[in-house]
Amino acid sequence: MKRLVLLVVVTVMAVGVAFSADMNYGVRTGLSLASMSLDPELDEWGPPTDDEIAVKFYAGLWIQYPLGENMGLMAELNYVQKGDKNKITETTDDIWFNFYGNFIELPLLFYYVPMEKMHLYAGPVFGYLLKGGYVQVVDIPDPEISQYMGYDMGEFLNRFELSAAIGARYQFAGRYFGELRYTLGFSNMFKEDGLFPDDLEGKTRSFSFGIGVQL
Repeated sequence: MKRLVLLVVVTVMAVGVAFSADMNYGVRTGLSLASMSLDPELDEWGPPTDDEIAVKFYAGLWIQYPLGENMGLMAELNYVQKGDKNKITETTDDIWFNFYGNFIELPLLFYYVPMEKMHLYAGPVFGYLLKGGYVQVVDIPDPEISQYMGYDMGEFLNRFELSAAIGARYQFAGRYFGELRYTLGFSNMFKEDGLFPDDLEGKTRSFSFGIGVQL
């Protein structure tokens, strides 16, 4: 069923691009500075840690349909990495405890053009979790060696996520653009009666920056 929904979304986007002369479309990619808001914090139920920013990757497709001279709608289909990075403090070794989640996302955005070449946009983002879990990383004094231990937590995570995005992009060199975006998750990633405390809430957030091109 989930594959069917994804196929329908891709098909609708492709048909819209093919049959609407007013639509623009293209690709986008870049990096995200990701983190999670945990309640209670990891220190209260896990190892003592310092929060750090996790550097992640995103890439996807976009289509844009104008509703007027300086406004319109934009839909995207993206692969997005999210997560959190936590350095364990009470140890002499460099050890990190990192959450991760790999999503397929469908943002539905309203955009406004305040000046030539600039777009401002905002709207809801619907996400589906492909894979999620945690990785423990231990850095050894030898710079060529690191130890990894991971766990796939798919059965303990909620698959669907609702977020909101706000951002801007600026066109340069004709059909290319640079973009900045902030995305805030509203859904709890963790199921109750799972691997973690029942009252644990984890919500994603990320600041992304990248480039795109109109095809």
